[in-house]
Amino acid sequence: MAELSPTSALSSVPRGAPGGGVTIMERRGLALMTMQARRGQEHALRSRIAQSCQADLPERPAFVTGRDIAFVGLGPQTWFVMSEADTPAFHASFRSLVGGTASISDQSGGYAVFRVGGRATREALAKGFPIDLDGRAFNSGDAATTIVSHIGATIWRREDAPDGSACFEISLFRSLARSFWHWFSESAAEYGLTWQDLPADL
Repeated sequence: MAELSPTSALSSVPRGAPGGGVTIMERRGLALMTMQARRGQEHALRSRIAQSCQADLPERPAFVTGRDIAFVGLGPQTWFVMSEADTPAFHASFRSLVGGTASISDQSGGYAVFRVGGRATREALAKGFPIDLDGRAFNSGDAATTIVSHIGATIWRREDAPDGSACFEISLFRSLARSFWHWFSESAAEYGLTWQDLPADL
């Protein structure tokens, strides 16, 4: 059977005017899941993830990476899980890994994830996010579940780009991706917006 390419959540929308002040890319082809520890099983879950994925599950709203996988703390004993290996084999192996310790919900077709950066990214994001994204308040690895222009979203800060500019990732319901793009493209227009079709690793 031929393998289908992941479909963009923003196919056939205008990509903005190049300028370089703000960049955005859609992270396509990710395995996305929500994971919640079962009652009395958090310690066992953490131990399995640490041993097999080489990652310590965040105890607060935060972003961490492991071996070919990443986790975002959403709330008490609840995490957003991401992997570039969106294959039946990965989903089966991960479910087997956490079996009995956590409940898993596959969100691969339900969410979209965008990576944004550039020298003016904070200024653009500040027009819709009601949280302080300044580096003194929102450090690398920090995360928050909030809203952006009336759209529910989770945002986390990655390591800065080589040029020192901040880098963020944003997850939201796939059905709201066009509404997000409409807001974001207008917010970033004054700084110059570049759409990047480059691979985005974990």
